[in-house]
Amino acid sequence: MALGGWVTFVALGDSLTAGYMSPVGVSGPRYYPYTAVLEALARGGLGEGCGLRVVVVNLGVDGDSTDGMLERFERGVTPEEPDFVILWAGINDVYAGRSPEAVAENVAELAGRITGIGAAPIMCAVTPVEGSPHLNGRIRELNALVRGLCEDGGYRFVDLYAATAGSGQGLDPGLSDDGVHLSQEGYRVVARTIYDEAVKGLLEGLARGAS
Repeated sequence: MALGGWVTFVALGDSLTAGYMSPVGVSGPRYYPYTAVLEALARGGLGEGCGLRVVVVNLGVDGDSTDGMLERFERGVTPEEPDFVILWAGINDVYAGRSPEAVAENVAELAGRITGIGAAPIMCAVTPVEGSPHLNGRIRELNALVRGLCEDGGYRFVDLYAATAGSGQGLDPGLSDDGVHLSQEGYRVVARTIYDEAVKGLLEGLARGAS
């Protein structure tokens, strides 16, 4: 934890981390980053007098792959000196036809770089899409590999797939406007899930240690 009680989370990812939402009518892309909601949840949930101040830095880039995240890690993530890095990555790799095993190798490399700078990884499952059972099957394969990586490495795993899936294993249509990217409600679900499954417990532990 940084001096002065600051706790820094960096969110590394693609357009889903950036908060991209589909354009409406003739307007351009809209953004509703889950990180702003997560930061508000973290700050509001700490209670009075715990001495912790939370910041969530958004490093989501539209269209990015795990290769891109590896390429920009040193210049983007490292200078922030994060305590925790939330990694939500892989959907663009899967869309491009890359095997789940190859994507998982990059995710493992990113986890190693996160621990290498003294931060703790928070690994997020890739969310499902609408209307493509084949693609969702590959996403589930990737998520299973990432879950196994977390079990082996002792990393926190957040199951965003389960949090956003509808009854048919695809993306809940009520959480998306285009079947891939999320709506405001979808990003709020992501923020709440990451908070409940990872961030809340981490901050409570830090607060106990600081008292």
